[in-house]
Amino acid sequence: MDKSLLGWILLLGLGFPLFGILLGEAASRLERQQHPLAVGLRQVREYLLPPLAVLLVMRQLLSVTGKDSWTRFVETLTWVAVIVAGLSLINALLTTKKQPIKWQIHVPSLFFQVARAVVILAIGYHILNGVWNISLSGLGSSIGIASAVIALALQDTLSNLVSGLLLLFAKPFRTGDWIELDGKQGRVLEQNWWSVTIATPFMKFNVPNGVLSKASIINYGQGAIWKNISASFSYDDSPDEVIPALNSLLEGIDLIEGEGLAKVSSYGDSSITYNLLYQVLPEKDPIVSGQLKYRLYYLTKRYGFTVPYPIQVQYDIDTKQGVPSRIPQVVDNRKEELVTYLRSLPYFLTLNDNQIEKLTERARFKAYGKGELIIQEGKEDEGLYIMFKGTGEAYLKDEKGDRKVVDELELNEAFGEMAIFPGEVSPITAVANEEVEVVVIPVKEIIEAIESNNKFASEFIEYIEERKKMVLVAKGIKEDMNQLIKNNGRRVQVGR
Repeated sequence: MDKSLLGWILLLGLGFPLFGILLGEAASRLERQQHPLAVGLRQVREYLLPPLAVLLVMRQLLSVTGKDSWTRFVETLTWVAVIVAGLSLINALLTTKKQPIKWQIHVPSLFFQVARAVVILAIGYHILNGVWNISLSGLGSSIGIASAVIALALQDTLSNLVSGLLLLFAKPFRTGDWIELDGKQGRVLEQNWWSVTIATPFMKFNVPNGVLSKASIINYGQGAIWKNISASFSYDDSPDEVIPALNSLLEGIDLIEGEGLAKVSSYGDSSITYNLLYQVLPEKDPIVSGQLKYRLYYLTKRYGFTVPYPIQVQYDIDTKQGVPSRIPQVVDNRKEELVTYLRSLPYFLTLNDNQIEKLTERARFKAYGKGELIIQEGKEDEGLYIMFKGTGEAYLKDEKGDRKVVDELELNEAFGEMAIFPGEVSPITAVANEEVEVVVIPVKEIIEAIESNNKFASEFIEYIEERKKMVLVAKGIKEDMNQLIKNNGRRVQVGR
């Protein structure tokens, strides 16, 4: 027996069945893993192997010539199966979305469509010309004439197709990039043969490739970009005070990435303009900019900054110089309110009137909007805070970054007590649950009151110890609960 014939018998009798079994097992395992290659392997086994085996038997074992109509028919079925299985393998190898499998190749949608079209057209041409011997020369001439007519009718469409291919080769952007196009910004979602789909935070729109190829494109990439808000304050407010205050606006906004930067933008006739720069994903900026503008109102109230419009300036004559001089009118009409308020709090009953007066000398009211951080874990407290209006929440974050509530901050409740210890940072974060106003008593005044009044000092230390226990409980550190309950009964709270 001819050795080549024996080889073909072994290949068709043993090789093909064994190869089919291996493909089936591989496809089943990949299907359980939801692997995209499973469909392609399954189609190779079910669609391609049977007609290929029949074709090889007819040609190699039965010596049926390629001109036989049955041979041509089986060969045509084989190549059709190659198209079906080949498209599935292309789908598994190439992806236009995020790569679910490491070895997949990410390509634009247009390249994906071109690859599929090339497979179909190339094999289709071989079936007609190579299998059935159909001459395509005359058809080519007809197609050329028809193409010229179609090209004239579809100038814009063909322009978009060619422009799309040129854009893919030039790569001024890719899917997922945030771009700016003639003043419009958006995220590139998809690029096909005709247009590019761009999404903004509010809508989606398509830009033809022909328009894109002629436009000026700014590519910001796929990450966060720099944004800014502006604010103007009077020359009475020093940049040394305004810039740190503006930087504090960014605290507690999780959508902001990295650290922001406030700086002087320009000096006007009646005001200084500042820019607050921050990094954020462009889609999230409408939310972030809204929060910052909301907080800016409370920051202005909190620090007493002067908005330059309308301008109210009172001039007086400096008799020594004999020229007009600007005298700012600062009237603290809340000092008496603050004195009366502190006297009404049981926490300060052990202090005399003189000591209360000293506490109010540098104490001030500060306003916060809903969601703003009043004090922050890991940073030094400015002084002792008392909740004058509204409510808040004190919390800390555990090792996993989860929020653990320490205390609900109600009206007249004090916090920020760690300020009296030099170098100590706050163990908690206090956030406003609604629009709040707090009284802030500076550290120096509190320490003076502690040193001058033993009873006040003992009550204050007891309050600090109680807050420490609550922090430990929130962190999950076990305490003697009976002792904790006992201490809660005599917990020192302002206003209770």
